Amino acid sequence: MKTQYPIERDHRYTINKEYTGHPSAKPQFVIRFCGDWVDSRQSYTSAVMRAVGYSRERRGCLVITEASSH
Repeated sequence: MKTQYPIERDHRYTINKEYTGHPSAKPQFVIRFCGDWVDSRQSYTSAVMRAVGYSRERRGCLVITEASSH
């Protein structure tokens, strides 16, 4: 798969399909920032959303997350 750059004009973020050791044994979309692993997702759309959220977190923006039920 060709490397994807989910954030326009910021090629520090990349998304590639990689094997992650996930129990499904299928490659997932892995988000990286400057080559460092950020997260992995099953769908490309979800990976893009996570990359954008991570970018905002790094810049100190308010980020709303789902509360854990535990």
